[in-house]
Amino acid sequence: MLRPPASPPPASPPSASPPLARPPSARYGFRFLCCPDAELLRRQVALLAEGLGKGCARKVFWGDEEPFPPGYWGELTTQNLFSTPTVLLLRRAEALKAEVWDRLGEGLKNTASTVLPVFCLEGAWKEGKAAVPNFLPRRAFWQTAEQNKWVWQSPGLTDASLPKFLDAWAAERGLTLNPAARQALASALPRDGLAAGLELDKIELAAGAASTDEGGGKVITPDLAALIAPHGDMEFFDFMKALADSSKSPQAAREVWARVLDDHLRPSGDKILFQLLGYVAWQARQLWMLCEGEGARVRMRPSDKPVMLKMAQRLGRAGIARIIELTLDANLGVIGGTRRPDDALESYVAELAELMGGGQRSVPQAVPPVAPRANSGRRP
Repeated sequence: MLRPPASPPPASPPSASPPLARPPSARYGFRFLCCPDAELLRRQVALLAEGLGKGCARKVFWGDEEPFPPGYWGELTTQNLFSTPTVLLLRRAEALKAEVWDRLGEGLKNTASTVLPVFCLEGAWKEGKAAVPNFLPRRAFWQTAEQNKWVWQSPGLTDASLPKFLDAWAAERGLTLNPAARQALASALPRDGLAAGLELDKIELAAGAASTDEGGGKVITPDLAALIAPHGDMEFFDFMKALADSSKSPQAAREVWARVLDDHLRPSGDKILFQLLGYVAWQARQLWMLCEGEGARVRMRPSDKPVMLKMAQRLGRAGIARIIELTLDANLGVIGGTRRPDDALESYVAELAELMGGGQRSVPQAVPPVAPRANSGRRP
């Protein structure tokens, strides 16, 4: 008796497909680097390039370009005539749409044997998780990367990771970190790989005349660590209080200007100028009401109100009006394109400090020198 042909099994959904094996034409596979810190990414890429041997080339494309750079596909699949290994870097890949990732998945099957594709997911971490698009873990090439341990993740420099960063820095340079100096550096360094590296360069230079341990190695002492001004973020209330105290307290002035210098090293999206302008405008309104005897209508922490009342009485109507004028001038200058944000922040803080400190300039002689500014452009 004839039997009807068996019906073919239903196709598995794409999300359930098994991970692909290593791409057949690729010698090095591919990598995912998930980190919001560009400097830490650069160091990780340098390690990958070092692992490929001397003469390794590096080519960079950007995932947030519209349209997607067409030259990337040729670099991915074209064999190098001289067999020179190449790290093919795709920065800001978290901005890619799902259809581009699908095309990349197909392209990885035909990767040239001399090429190591590297995808950088650079979004800020949320709730302890990397900025990985929610559809990406369902793709077969991501599962392959996880199986082969080709996914590197780091939240950047945090309170937890900074001590390890310091230990690695000291080991690379043959330095010994005094425990107290290690703790001081971990508290003072900015949570940014490039800015922290610039500060540590100062320490390394100063270590040339530092004391040595029994083996003749250089020791980083708390005195050397004190060369770095604290870079931690200041709450705006603390920032304003430090501004008011800066004419009388060199330490307060140092904290204010260290925060301003730190801001110069931050990515453009993390600048404090417009946040500060908004906060000062709000606080100026509170000061005006306090000056006019309407303290009952002012909403703030009870412990802060006496300090603000004294400030309002000292400034008076003219002083508070001047704060509002300075705030508007800084805002309009940047929006109108006549002033750069960094320059506007410096002059705004200097004028506020002079006004709130009673007409005395607040920049102390002990202010740390301006560190070289980070490259604000996207291209490395």
